[in-house]
Amino acid sequence: MQESMNVREQIEQNGLIIIAVAMALIYWWFDSMVTDQVLIRVLVVCLIFVYGIFTQYLINSRKLAETELQRAHDELERRVKQRTAELILANEELKREVRERKQAEEEKKKLEDQLLHSQKMEALGTLAGGIAHDFNNLLQAISGYTQLLLMKKDQTDADYDKLEVIHGTAQRASELTRQLLIFGRKVETKLKPLDLNHEVQQVARILERTIPKMVTVKMKLADNLKVISGDAGQLEQILMNLGVNARDAMSEGGSLIFQTENVTLAKGYYTALLGAAPGEYVQLTVADSGVGMDKETLKHIFEPFYTTKEAGKGTGLGLAIVYGIVKSHNGFVRCTSEKGGGTTFKIYFPTFRAEGIDAVAEAKRESVMPRGAETIMLVDDERAVLDIGKELLTQYGYRVITADGGEKAVEMYIQNKDGIKLVILDLIMPGIGGTKCYKELRRINPTLKVIISSGAASEEQVRETFEIPPSGFINKPYQFRDMLTKVREVLDYRN
Repeated sequence: MQESMNVREQIEQNGLIIIAVAMALIYWWFDSMVTDQVLIRVLVVCLIFVYGIFTQYLINSRKLAETELQRAHDELERRVKQRTAELILANEELKREVRERKQAEEEKKKLEDQLLHSQKMEALGTLAGGIAHDFNNLLQAISGYTQLLLMKKDQTDADYDKLEVIHGTAQRASELTRQLLIFGRKVETKLKPLDLNHEVQQVARILERTIPKMVTVKMKLADNLKVISGDAGQLEQILMNLGVNARDAMSEGGSLIFQTENVTLAKGYYTALLGAAPGEYVQLTVADSGVGMDKETLKHIFEPFYTTKEAGKGTGLGLAIVYGIVKSHNGFVRCTSEKGGGTTFKIYFPTFRAEGIDAVAEAKRESVMPRGAETIMLVDDERAVLDIGKELLTQYGYRVITADGGEKAVEMYIQNKDGIKLVILDLIMPGIGGTKCYKELRRINPTLKVIISSGAASEEQVRETFEIPPSGFINKPYQFRDMLTKVREVLDYRN
């Protein structure tokens, strides 16, 4: 096969020479029969042979040139393709760099927004902390005297319901202050077993009295709803915020639905969407038939200070607080809405789990207020707080000494240190203040039991403030039951 290819190439390259030789031989043979002029015959044969060689040379040269031209064309095409591929690669690299730069700019913008948000939250937390102490002292006076009056009256008394309303209002005001602190300064959430249906019913009754009559409040509550671990005040805040938003979305009337049910989330798309672990949850649904939201608005609803309301009609904190509280309860929230099709919030709370505890009974249990006979020193710069605390503790058997400042507290403790078994100390006071007073009392008696009472700081913040942490902590304004329980708990504790 290779040999036949070589023969064919030889014929293509020398074909005219072969033909010229053949023609010369034929001419020579014929002419030899006609004439004896050898010289002319040789000359003609040479001319034929030369013509064949020259013509073959020209043909071969042309073929060679065509071959070189084709090779050059192929090389040019190869280089064009190579350069095109390089340009495409460079273009992709440029696109990637532009994309990365754009992403970097977006990340920078996000970080700047987060910094701005952080600064806003810090400013909000500072403002809240500044007013919380004085505001909670006022609430403590209102709540404390109301509780004292309630303790002295029978439920059949004509003023009992009015006092209950005052007490409840003071509690809600206290919770509002606490929610602001929770959101702005990350005060810890105190979770206890509770019945979500009870919280929904409480808020629904408030909303029915406050929202316009053309908005109908409906409840679809599960009969055997499982107990969750939650903070009653914070859950009330969630329900109120969602209820108020729904009211604003239904200016021409509609329906507001609260629904609870037990659900089990299996591992799959929905748990991935929520970022939730598979398991048992209590689902709270709050739905309205209002104007709804478009997709762009839906993306930002949980962002702090984002609001679609008119100036002066919304702070943009309502749903941000909802989101923060849900997360602090280890829960998850999802919102769906369409323009003109209403809005639905679905919130998932993990069910309460505790071995050996009847969760329902624990959630609804009313403990007996504990009593005692020890001597306690109350330290606060607010006279009303001192009077309420003294009356409460005295009523439950304790002997009470009061001091209206840090300097007075140190002086009185030195005089009565053998008898005083516990000090309840306000953290923020004029003069040497609660912090220095605490350190001085501990210096005098390192084993002294001290409960810190504050409306502007969390227990975690208080414990981080002191090298030797206090024996206990209670938020102001406190409930009498909580105060008496904490006092007894600290007094009974043995180091």
